[in-house]
Amino acid sequence: MKRVASHRLPIGEQARTRRGLTLIELVIALGLFALLMVAVFQLVDRSLTTWRTGETRRSLLEMSSAVQEEIAADFAGLEPGARGDLVLEWVAFDTDGNGTLETKWPRVRLVRQASAADVERLLARDAPPRAERDDGTLELEPASAGLVEVLWMVAPASFKDKAARAEGLLWRGERLVGDARTKSFFANDFFGASNRPPAGATEPVTGGVLWMEILLATPTSIVHDGWNRTGSLDTVAASWDAWGKGRPDADVHPWNEALPGLATPRERALLPRRVRIELECERPIDRQRRTITLEPMDTGDGSFRVDDARYLPFGPDRYVLVDAEWMKVVSIDGAQVSVQRAQRGTTATLHEARTMVHFGERLVREATVPTCREDWDLR
Repeated sequence: MKRVASHRLPIGEQARTRRGLTLIELVIALGLFALLMVAVFQLVDRSLTTWRTGETRRSLLEMSSAVQEEIAADFAGLEPGARGDLVLEWVAFDTDGNGTLETKWPRVRLVRQASAADVERLLARDAPPRAERDDGTLELEPASAGLVEVLWMVAPASFKDKAARAEGLLWRGERLVGDARTKSFFANDFFGASNRPPAGATEPVTGGVLWMEILLATPTSIVHDGWNRTGSLDTVAASWDAWGKGRPDADVHPWNEALPGLATPRERALLPRRVRIELECERPIDRQRRTITLEPMDTGDGSFRVDDARYLPFGPDRYVLVDAEWMKVVSIDGAQVSVQRAQRGTTATLHEARTMVHFGERLVREATVPTCREDWDLR
């Protein structure tokens, strides 16, 4: 038989031929590596976003919880006697300087019982005294020496920074009842024309407040199925006047309307049975991650476009704040956000393009008023 000649390459040639990758193999390898790196980066980014969101939420909830605990403690110490008092009202501010009072915030003034430590601390804080006895001791009304007036109020955080105008700064003040050195929080001229107290009367508690609401359960309120605010006897009150003097101004906000059918105070202050404190905050660093609107909004618009919808809240009953108007988020489709306008007692207004969309973490705290516990029957 005739042999067929073999055309095998020499060993050296074979080695040179097998060395390295072809161009196509290299391109495929680089493509697979790029896809792998993209997947890894997406996973890391998603993990960091989840962690950052969780940390932000935890920080905000801790801050809100501490504030609510302090407010609840003040309500728990309400004085129920003839010296007691409680006024909850909504006040207005002109934050953009256009002459319209567009921003509304709650304000609480109350009289609570004070411990000996409270009295000593406030006496030392307000020294030197301006009203003294002959022996140099402070002149206080004996019946009021154990009572303290407390003021909680929210005021605009800024009148200049457009991005911060929507936020509020929470203030708290306290003074001894009967202390002649300081003016009563309940005095008619205590607040100036700007709805702010005199300098030094209050101290800042926390900033970044987007929303604050305090609801009070009356003797006839039914709250087991929700804290409804409709103005009837079985609902709750968004304002309060312990002595029925008409101090909350109904012309400022409809929520200042007194509930019909409440008992007329006679020898004792009329107090609520239960309190619900809702607080929603946003930190300054959170504003750096907020989205903005891309087009002007008319009063009848039910949606708007944003530059990045990823920076919007999701889930049921989530609200956003644009200028001084609250809106409820209905759906998000790409960059288009559908909303219900004029929520939380605000009014639908015009909004310019490139307006920041604010939102925060909401926390609700309920507490009883122990001075009325012996007769309350929340159905």
